[in-house]
Amino acid sequence: MKIESLEQQISKQQERLKQLKAQKQAAVARERSKQKELERKNDTRRKILIGSCMLKIVENDTVAHEKLMAQLDKYLTENRDRELFNLPLKE
Repeated sequence: MKIESLEQQISKQQERLKQLKAQKQAAVARERSKQKELERKNDTRRKILIGSCMLKIVENDTVAHEKLMAQLDKYLTENRDRELFNLPLKE
């Protein structure tokens, strides 16, 4: 009878361990997801700031403006993006 009771306790503890491991795995996944979201937001912010900086630079510098437009002409392939900069549309 004592052995049977101990086996039940072991079984309960193993089930509890399984639940705790699942909770840990879920917590790790949430943390990883939060980190990826933060990295994505930081990347977007960097792009916005770089764009803002470039717009300010080319505002009064025609040579810089021409260089930027030439780079955009090479880089942008989507017509909806090209329209934003008045670039010729791609067929």
